[in-house]
Amino acid sequence: MALGLFQMIGIGLAIALTLIPIVRWFWKRFDMPSKFAMEVLRRKEIEAEEAEMWAGIEAQVEAEETARREFEMRQKEKQERAGKSLDETQSAEVWNKLGIDVPIQPVEREIAPPIVEEKETEVIELTLDNALKPSNSPDEPDWELIQKMSNLDKPTEGVPDAPDLNSLSEEE
Repeated sequence: MALGLFQMIGIGLAIALTLIPIVRWFWKRFDMPSKFAMEVLRRKEIEAEEAEMWAGIEAQVEAEETARREFEMRQKEKQERAGKSLDETQSAEVWNKLGIDVPIQPVEREIAPPIVEEKETEVIELTLDNALKPSNSPDEPDWELIQKMSNLDKPTEGVPDAPDLNSLSEEE
C-alpha cells in the first residue's frame, strides 16, 4: 500500500499533535534543577544581596569621610584666612613701602578659651504638700506690667487717633 503525499503529511501531523503534549509533560516533570544546583543559585542570590548591602554601607562611609575631609579643609582655609601676622622684618618692609617710617608692631592673635556653661540641677523632693502648692507663681504681681496694660486704652502723644470704622463703612 503506497501512501500519497497528503496522507503522509496527515499522518505526520497526527503523530506530532499527539507527541507534543507527551514531550511537554515529560519536560515539565523531569527538567528541574537538582538540589545542588538550587543550593548554588540560592547562595548566589544571598551573596549578591550581601554585596549590594556592603556596597551601600561602603558608599555611605565614603560619603561621610568625604564630608569630614571637606569640613576639615574649610576649617583650615578659614583659619588661614583669619589672618597671618607678619614678622618684624616683613612688617617694617611693608610700612616702608607705604611711606611710614615707624613700623607698628604686628597684632598678636589671642585665642579665646572655649566657653563651657554648666547648669546646676535642682533636686526637688516630691511630697503631697509641695505637689499641691504652686511653686511657679510669683509671690507678688508685676505692678509695672499691670500699669502699662491699664494705660493701653488711653491715647498716646504723637500718635493720631484711629478712624471710626463704623462711620467709614456707612459713608461707602
